[in-house]
Amino acid sequence: MSVINYNYAANNAANSISRNERLMDKTMAKLSSGLQIGVGHNDPGRLSTYMTLKADAATSRTGIGSINNAIAELKVVEATAMHLANLLSKMTELALKSSQADVNQPDREAMDEEFKGHLLDFVRITTDTVYNGTSVMNGGGKTVSTGGTTNITYVSDNFRINASAASGSGIATGATTVGTTNSGGGATAGMSTIIAAATNIIPATLQETINNPARARLTVAKLGTMIPQFAGAVSRVGGLISRLEFAGDAQAGRAVALENAASTVGDTDYAVETARLASAQVISQAATAILAQANARSSTVLTLLK
Repeated sequence: MSVINYNYAANNAANSISRNERLMDKTMAKLSSGLQIGVGHNDPGRLSTYMTLKADAATSRTGIGSINNAIAELKVVEATAMHLANLLSKMTELALKSSQADVNQPDREAMDEEFKGHLLDFVRITTDTVYNGTSVMNGGGKTVSTGGTTNITYVSDNFRINASAASGSGIATGATTVGTTNSGGGATAGMSTIIAAATNIIPATLQETINNPARARLTVAKLGTMIPQFAGAVSRVGGLISRLEFAGDAQAGRAVALENAASTVGDTDYAVETARLASAQVISQAATAILAQANARSSTVLTLLK
């Protein structure tokens, strides 16, 4: 039946075209942005979840950066401490030689001069070793942000050779008292780097000196106590590095999981959306053709009136 009061077929086709255009708009927005959410009419119920996952993943990545920064700092400490351990071995060798009774005094004084140089180098290295502008060989507590709700806290040892603590705790050399004049202070004392008084000492020495056999033996005793303690401190640094590397790996895994979750929730599935777009384009073309035919009904009515 042909009527002109209400062209329902044309209106149905127009409605189909409008719905299909909205679908194509959504699909093209997803394809062009790579996101299936983020536009007001594209799955708004999942936007909060997606944004939270993205933020958590970014926070985790920041935590990985902090952990890697701490690892880099500790590796500087470890490498420096290994060099200092070699200095302790060299100083022990000189002190042992000087402690022998058959060494003549000029040779002993030469060894003392070399010993003094190594001791001062030890102090210089611990003072000059910095990371990002901060001294790192003096020990102390560190807090590393992991990007989670809790942080990693650790305490590194003080690697200065003239440092001491009543219990020796936190001191790489294990020294419990300060070193005193003429290598004194006991086997668990630190080493004094104070220049000795010039009276009756030629050439000048430090308070920690090996310029005679008795003093050399005192120094040997100190070094015999220090070296195993120092090696333990270096090992503890290695343990901290290992711990942080494991934490970094775990945090990296967490970041990847969060990023994958965010992608699953919010990223466009191109296989699905391109199929939808192709389907919508076919429907759009078909609906346009149907609309043209529906509008042509008026011509049929006019033909009947002739």
